[in-house]
Amino acid sequence: MVLILGYFSEVWLREGTCEPVRLRSETEYVVPASTLKSIWAVILLNELGANYRIPTYVAAKGNALIFRFTGDYTLSFRKLDSIVSAKVSRMKGKRVYVLISFPPWRDRYGYGWAWDDIKFRRVSPITPVSINGGVVRSDTLLGIRVDTSLAVDSVVLLDTVAFIPKKVYRYSDPLSFVKYVVRRAILKAGKRPRIEVQESGTFSFKGLKVDTVYSPPLKDILRPILTYSINFSMDMVVAHYSGGITKAGRYLRRFMGNLGMDTTAYVFDGSGLSRYNLIRAIDAVYLVCAGTRGMEDVVKEVLPSPGKGTLKRRLVEFSEMVHAKTGTLFGVSALLGFYTGCNDRYVFGIYVQNSPITRHSRDFIDSLVVWSSGGKDCLTVKKEESKR
Repeated sequence: MVLILGYFSEVWLREGTCEPVRLRSETEYVVPASTLKSIWAVILLNELGANYRIPTYVAAKGNALIFRFTGDYTLSFRKLDSIVSAKVSRMKGKRVYVLISFPPWRDRYGYGWAWDDIKFRRVSPITPVSINGGVVRSDTLLGIRVDTSLAVDSVVLLDTVAFIPKKVYRYSDPLSFVKYVVRRAILKAGKRPRIEVQESGTFSFKGLKVDTVYSPPLKDILRPILTYSINFSMDMVVAHYSGGITKAGRYLRRFMGNLGMDTTAYVFDGSGLSRYNLIRAIDAVYLVCAGTRGMEDVVKEVLPSPGKGTLKRRLVEFSEMVHAKTGTLFGVSALLGFYTGCNDRYVFGIYVQNSPITRHSRDFIDSLVVWSSGGKDCLTVKKEESKR
């Protein structure tokens, strides 16, 4: 067993009944880090459904083009360009009026969220128009190229070129890039654009023919988010569900209440980036356990197993037995998920706090998974069975 500095909480519940099997410091409030993503995955799958798709609405009438964005970050600049080009090609006039509409999401960041990235403007605000995965890359087709001579916080938009300081760069003004792509597509069609932006809670398409562009199904969105721990994407999906990232905690506590749980938790985002996030270890594990009833297969399908993503080099021998999400901040390491043993199935959570050496904390967590669950003995049994 690896020794660690700091302290840890450990919770093992029996899957199906959520009865406690092993508890240690379970009532301690812990910083969940990215294990919060797995908690949100359970909530989103329950509330929206595995096949839910985030919509973007497009309508055209005469020489007017209307967009209603609702938070589909998977919508790419290329796709937006093709939509605008197809619509504009059918318009007869030389002037195109464009309305870009989206619901107000209040503050653009969760409390304590990604401070350094905000300071250096390396992330996009979490808004309903943060498309293209919140990342801008060099794209010759769209006239987007890189100029590394620019200062780190410079974003300059011209008629034909968007200059971005780094090849892969999270952008600080998503709306400006949406407007850039729309304007460029209209100019390319030989027409003159006039763009208006409207931020409103509701929007009426009455009397208009509306086309709806959908994101991939929620389960397909969540799988890479959880496997590779993509912070921006998780915050976007949670913001879409809760109507803004700063409302996330309210919706999480509401779900806890629906499960009959104590709703004392402090959550400010969807990604787990905020150090101000706090939840009792027992509550984090119980929420995943109770919230997964009836949908075990789909939840385990979206969670990574050892050998993949952030678990690529961890617990590899247990790849068929573990489905779990890692969590790491400085001083914080965690693992939350499912363990399928030889005789029983468990939902577990292990949280190491105030331990400065991440590698030691991870090794310690993995050793607890191996020994607390009887994993070593179970693995031996499985190997012997496979030889018969």
